[in-house]
Amino acid sequence: MTDNRTQHADALLKTIQQQQKGQLKIFLGAAPGVGKTFAMLNAATEQRQQGIDVIIGLVETHQRADTAKLLVGFEILPRKPIQYQQQTFAEFDIDAALSRKPELILVDELAHTNVSGSRHKKRYQDIEELLAAGIDVYTTLNVQHLEHLHDLVMQITNIDVRETVPQDFVYSAQEIVFVDLAPANLIERLQQGKVYAAEYAQNALEHFFTVENLTALRELALKVAIEQMGRQPEPDVRDKRFQYAIHDKLLVLISNRSNHYYLIRNARRIIEKRQIPWLVVWVDTGQANNEQHKNHLQSAMTLAKDSGAETEILRGPSTLETIIPFIIKNRINSVLIGSGVRTSWWPWRKRLYQRLIDSGLPLEVIVYRSPKQAQHPIKINEPKLKTIGHIRSHFIGAIAVTIATLLAHGLHPLLNQANLILIFVVSVVLMSLRFGLHSAISTAILAFLSFNFFLTEPRYSFVVHQKDDIGTLILLLIIALVCGPAASIIRRQFILLEESNRYSETLRTLAQQFSVVNSKKNLWQVLAKSLTNTLRTECHIVTFKSKRHHDYQVYPAIQTPIAAIDEAAIEWTRKHREPSGRFTDTLSASAWTLLPICKHKRILAILLLRFNDSTTGLSPYNKNLIAAMTQQAVETWQRIRLVKDLESTSIKAQVEQLRSALLSSVSHDLRSPLSAMMGAADSLRLLDPQLDLSNRIALIDTIVQESQRLDRYIENLIDMTRIHEGAMNIERDWVSISDVVGSALTRLKRYFPHAMTDYREAPMLPLLYANAALLEQAIFNVLENAVKYSPHEEKILLHATCNAYTCTLSIEDRGPGIPESLREKIFDMFYVIADGDQKQHNTGMGLAICRGMIAAHGGTIQAFAGQDGVGTRFQIQLPLRGENKATTRIGHDTQNSGD
Repeated sequence: MTDNRTQHADALLKTIQQQQKGQLKIFLGAAPGVGKTFAMLNAATEQRQQGIDVIIGLVETHQRADTAKLLVGFEILPRKPIQYQQQTFAEFDIDAALSRKPELILVDELAHTNVSGSRHKKRYQDIEELLAAGIDVYTTLNVQHLEHLHDLVMQITNIDVRETVPQDFVYSAQEIVFVDLAPANLIERLQQGKVYAAEYAQNALEHFFTVENLTALRELALKVAIEQMGRQPEPDVRDKRFQYAIHDKLLVLISNRSNHYYLIRNARRIIEKRQIPWLVVWVDTGQANNEQHKNHLQSAMTLAKDSGAETEILRGPSTLETIIPFIIKNRINSVLIGSGVRTSWWPWRKRLYQRLIDSGLPLEVIVYRSPKQAQHPIKINEPKLKTIGHIRSHFIGAIAVTIATLLAHGLHPLLNQANLILIFVVSVVLMSLRFGLHSAISTAILAFLSFNFFLTEPRYSFVVHQKDDIGTLILLLIIALVCGPAASIIRRQFILLEESNRYSETLRTLAQQFSVVNSKKNLWQVLAKSLTNTLRTECHIVTFKSKRHHDYQVYPAIQTPIAAIDEAAIEWTRKHREPSGRFTDTLSASAWTLLPICKHKRILAILLLRFNDSTTGLSPYNKNLIAAMTQQAVETWQRIRLVKDLESTSIKAQVEQLRSALLSSVSHDLRSPLSAMMGAADSLRLLDPQLDLSNRIALIDTIVQESQRLDRYIENLIDMTRIHEGAMNIERDWVSISDVVGSALTRLKRYFPHAMTDYREAPMLPLLYANAALLEQAIFNVLENAVKYSPHEEKILLHATCNAYTCTLSIEDRGPGIPESLREKIFDMFYVIADGDQKQHNTGMGLAICRGMIAAHGGTIQAFAGQDGVGTRFQIQLPLRGENKATTRIGHDTQNSGD
């Protein structure tokens, strides 16, 4: 019951959040000229008449008088001029629209591509930002611009439409209005010049505006509108019925060697009909990839993510061997794959979709042929990868065969032909390992010809007389052709292993570096340095000091000033927690690529990457590596934060403990002398006529002694506060240890007349560079502690000695002693050893103050057991400066005994 209530509450919260966003209304048509903009302006006019704040963000009238008339009376937002390739273009000003923030704004031509230098690459991304700001938007769209219908439109019209809008964005609209016009009427309007100018109208009539094309597009647009009308929102509250309703899962297998965008678009239509989850997978077999292959893969993965698919990159020796275990593990029962082409090297080898069917798995294999192949079903144009790298590999193979021939020719008198042939086999294997299969085959053929020409009779001829030589040559070719592909497979596996090791080693090294990081500043510096070394590009981390504009810190600092567009990209990524800059659709004119580093929808930092001009984009491998490294950084950030929170909690607990101890001390130890003073004063005031002289003197002595004791407590509190806050002023001078100890003993006699002491010192004690007052106070605190716990008839022993580095003062009493487990705790503030009624009048601050004062001089104080295990011996050690060794005085033994 509780779970259902929670689910309903989550669903209600999501509905409220959706209601807080702006509402999108799309006017959909089958082709240009059907009246979408006209219908949009009419609808906006009705809204304005109802009191809604409506403005024109951007409307294209295309010089149509009827459409232009409808603009009268509307507030029109000025367009933003953008310079591009020495020309000025006027684009929609999204910043002005956000500042104006009307209730409803009209933005025409949803599928428009913005000029380079705009904030977003596509206009629908501008509209997304308007909707997120709570602004309602009216816009227009032609059906051929829908991304998932791209291939179908190309088959109908034979035109490749490049400006497209993702299906998810279109179907997120709250309302789609289908604006219709019969094909015959549309063609008539075109002929009258109401759609395009006269110079373009005839070309449009011949290619796009045919009755067949318009009829098909009209049906498509009507179908989209009907689907939107019948579309029900996905259930937010999931119970057991929904948990078991979906069993199917679609896997789309793409390649980086071909343009597989059509597979992703077709998959999107399939999952829309079946309502099943889907994922797009590419298998990296270690084959060398040129820039074209990388661009194919990056574009396909981006399209898949934009279409709502999960993406995965697998690594293995072959596509079939890697994908089969993945299908079994993830319980996939539908695979969408391209038809592929039969390779000329292995004509008998089955295509991948055939091998999937023969695998014996309960799979539904859906095969699609590329639209380009469908247009040319007979002749298949295979891409010929004649790059400079391949030509170079064949040239190096020829050099390897030449070296093998020279070596074999020199060893011919010493070895037979069976051994000489191994030299050529080695060259073939080496070329396979270095350059792959094609280079190995060409090297094998060259080795066959060279061995025949130079090493078989008759020499320098391709004619072979002996049967053994023919067998040797055939054996050489077979070995080369077998070893070459095998070595090529080993090479590819080695490349995969090397990448995997690099990935693991990079993360392991980073984890080691993060393990010793104890501050956020060091964390971002380590991450920036690691990414710079790994990606071999300039990398910086941007962190934010506050929520104010441009209030951020960059690690490491950027030497050159940050451009205005880069500042805008930083602020946009900070606000929306989405990538921006180069290689993205937002502020792509920036020289930097900006990637957010987030933790639970909270942005922690922004990663800045500046690639060289030859780089065309981030490879999937680098994307995964960056994601893994930033995830480690986020976890380390969380650890640092938790440690600081724990430290803060510990400090708060210690402060609370000290506060409680201080209150306890004030309430008991400080009140005792006040009570004694008040009692003695009241006795003097009330009983003065009845008291003799001795009683009066006794009461006065009580007031004096208790006031002195109270003064000492207050002094200790002040000294402890100064030590704790680091405000202790150490003004040093050359002092004698004998004078300091003597002053402390004199002060002790004043407060404790009954105390008995015995002070001895070694001869030739050097002077100390110290603060005499603080040092005297520290020694006095130890003496006071010894007097309180020593029997009256026992002396307190003091002994001063020195060596080459330190001066040591020992103070020993004959009291009850201190257990070994408590000898360190007695130096804590407010800690008092007390046993029942034997508790002395003490705040527990004396020894703590003593340690603070000694530590301020660079010395130490420790407690040990006294002689024969009786009493306690405090040992104070003070360091000697270099000058102390030369500055000495004549010491003498003294004895100061109390009566």
